Amino acid sequence: MKRLLLLLASAAALWTAACNGGGGTVVPPPPPPGPFGLNSLNGTYAFVTNGEVFNGAAVTPLARVGSFTANGTGGITGGVEDVNSAGATGLATPITGGSYTVTGDGRGTLTLNLNSPGGATSINFAIVLTSNTDGLMIDETSTNTQTSTGSGNFVLQTGGPFTVASASGPYVFDFSGLDGTGAPDSIVGEFNASGGVITAGVQDENDNGNIPATPTPVSFTGVLAADPLDPNGAADLSNFGRGIATLNGINYVFYLVGGNRIRFLSTTGGEMLAGDAVAQNNTIPANTAALNTSFVLIVSGSSGAGGVTRVGRFTAHGASVTNVILDTNNAGVFHLTGGTGGGGAVTGASISLDAVNPGRGVVTFKDPTLAVPFTFVFYLSSASNGVIQDVSQGNQGATDVADGSLAAQTSGPFSSTNIAGTYALNWSGLSVQNGVADEEDFVGQATISNLGLTGAADTFQFQNGIVTDLVVGGSITAGGDGTGSGGARNTMSVKLTKNGSSTVNFVVYVANPGLAFFANNQGATRVVAGILKLQQ
Repeated sequence: MKRLLLLLASAAALWTAACNGGGGTVVPPPPPPGPFGLNSLNGTYAFVTNGEVFNGAAVTPLARVGSFTANGTGGITGGVEDVNSAGATGLATPITGGSYTVTGDGRGTLTLNLNSPGGATSINFAIVLTSNTDGLMIDETSTNTQTSTGSGNFVLQTGGPFTVASASGPYVFDFSGLDGTGAPDSIVGEFNASGGVITAGVQDENDNGNIPATPTPVSFTGVLAADPLDPNGAADLSNFGRGIATLNGINYVFYLVGGNRIRFLSTTGGEMLAGDAVAQNNTIPANTAALNTSFVLIVSGSSGAGGVTRVGRFTAHGASVTNVILDTNNAGVFHLTGGTGGGGAVTGASISLDAVNPGRGVVTFKDPTLAVPFTFVFYLSSASNGVIQDVSQGNQGATDVADGSLAAQTSGPFSSTNIAGTYALNWSGLSVQNGVADEEDFVGQATISNLGLTGAADTFQFQNGIVTDLVVGGSITAGGDGTGSGGARNTMSVKLTKNGSSTVNFVVYVANPGLAFFANNQGATRVVAGILKLQQ
């Protein structure tokens, strides 16, 4: 299972086909009024999706990264795209045009026309804006030349024209996908960039479960440079911020979103790694004595049994850790650590910060019903955000390869008074449809009022095809922020209706009223996780 693009994307859609439910066709209501329109998408945006491609005979992992320019009136005027399909790359493909739509609620479509080596083609996305500068997207391409799905996001590029010197200072990164043998791989770390030179880099890698007994960072160096083969501008990065990089011996193509974010896709033969590097600021705590924060976390990836998701929270007071709750879905087998209904209070919980590598740390805790403790290594990009990697040495069987996001909890407790407004949502993962385990991706928009959900969404899954304008309903049960003596957390029930209906149930961990992570906690045939993000 691929990783989720949540915080740096985040996150993390699995929908039981509506035709399996009862009831007649439900006509979706017209898009609600809202602040968005064609002019909300205006500028050059760096995008990324992570998913799969179906070639008619087999399904192969697929990652896309690129940049497109929207003219504010529904047209795409140019861009470039790079793809990696299980190590086979297609690099610097020009985007020659295209079109997009945006309705008042921020939902819409995006079509990019490509001048690919095999001839002109197009790729299609469903999108939902979270603001005028960013949004969530799913790949829902289904043409005569390719069929692909995946979840991701797009972010407005600012600060251009770009040069290699545009990337300066310390960055925290999270790359994941496949190693050169096709096995799952996750790399998290940090590096310092100056004038195209990467110095003082360190990383933690979980390559198919091959990890040290004690998390130990590995040092590396690298370079950022212009791409002499880029047809859009070989002399510098000013066209779309695209360049090439080498980090710890692995080659990448990258896109500068601005000085504070860089998107990467590996191009080394056989590897398929994708992710973001985010600028690290000076608010990170210098030592554990400065820690007095509650965090929510989400990781997703693969386990020995299939896909795995973990979503939860903890409170750090210096080196001690309390109020631990963690919901795990390991290939449809659910396990609650701590909290109400869990296997009992966790033991041996602690957190440490690396004195040599600022922002790097390790958090660990023991579930009394499992043989070995949960262990996570993390890198903070600020006092309130970071990336996190599961290095738990097989506490539910084979060692997981999973990573994701870490975010501080603020503005709690959470209830109907502050979980309200219009939200974009995206979930992604694995589902068994018609007896076949397959990926499905979901993107939509919902208004939350009095903890009730109303909205609309699109979904795509190879077994069932593209389903547009699903009616979204449901509710959230507010359990607080998890710090209470009962360890209650929020739950969410999402009902999807069109030619029938189905319901997906989740646990929800709220970072703040504008951001929440969720994962399904029912149904043995799905492993799904995602993000809920307030529209601005």
